[in-house]
Amino acid sequence: MLPRLALALMLTHACSLAARADVVAFDEALHGDASNDRFLPTRVTLSAGVQLIRGSMGATSVPDVHDLDYVTVEVPVGHQLTALSLRNARVGGAFSFLGIQAGPMITIPADWTSINTPLLGWTHFGTSSIGRDLLPEIGRAPGTTGFEGPLAAGTYALWIMELRDDEAYPYEFALQVTPVPAPATLALALGVFRTRRRRAESRSSVASRSTLRA
Repeated sequence: MLPRLALALMLTHACSLAARADVVAFDEALHGDASNDRFLPTRVTLSAGVQLIRGSMGATSVPDVHDLDYVTVEVPVGHQLTALSLRNARVGGAFSFLGIQAGPMITIPADWTSINTPLLGWTHFGTSSIGRDLLPEIGRAPGTTGFEGPLAAGTYALWIMELRDDEAYPYEFALQVTPVPAPATLALALGVFRTRRRRAESRSSVASRSTLRA
């Protein structure tokens, strides 16, 4: 049975996350069009909780020119990106594209044809992806650097692209940012748990010996 202190720490952490409402970190309807320049993405600073990024891709006012969205997100020190879910999307064909690269920019052009890339990962998404955390499949993409688990504090560039340019196709991503568990807090909880367990085992042993003598 978990000690009360460890359980209280877990519940406090869970409640603090649950109490935070979703935050709109970037919305093209409010902040203007996301950057079309892969060398100078729109910068977005994240904070703990669920951060929403909304926009549209596809058509531009220039014929045959795609609206490519490049956004740089900053995961703050002491935090990690634990999920990147698709909240909403409408795509022109079977799917659209999302890529992630470590650092402040995307270093390859939109017409890159080789499967081998400097990206951390990428994935295709569509309406069937709505409600799903895309981060694990992004990290497993072939030809990329790849990663497992959460992304640590740092700068990451997002590349969001729709292959068709006949109209604007909306999207909404939810980025879950959580504090990294403090080692001291975990050590304290674990130490209390071990102390309580040893005491319980000791009492059980004493009780067993008393029963045998009786």
